[in-house]
Amino acid sequence: MHEFAICARIVDAVLKEYAQLDPKPNRLIRARVVVRSMHQIVPDYLISAFELLTRETAVQGATMELVTVPVTSRCRACDRQGEIKLPIFRCDACGSLDLEASGGKELYLDSLEVEWNDEAMERGKVHEGALNN
Repeated sequence: MHEFAICARIVDAVLKEYAQLDPKPNRLIRARVVVRSMHQIVPDYLISAFELLTRETAVQGATMELVTVPVTSRCRACDRQGEIKLPIFRCDACGSLDLEASGGKELYLDSLEVEWNDEAMERGKVHEGALNN
């Protein structure tokens, strides 16, 4: 179950980013993670690992939103570009196995959704934007 090892790195990144927020939020609601389908991650395993690994931490009770992005390729034989249907790397147009994959290995923490107290909201400090770890 490689999801547990992958999730341990994700939780490390979540904890690091969460600890750097100023002012401190009340709690983490959700961590959004982007993963390409090349990783062949079982979403339920990754989400279960996240719940387990965040117990008794500052982000306990948060959920993980997993956004899966398909792997795309270009066929060297017919020049067709499109999504690869894993696990077979074959061109849908001509059947060739000579494909050049583009992307497919991305795995990163995209954003944190947090709950702020009223004082933090009044000061206008909210955490937005992508976190590429």
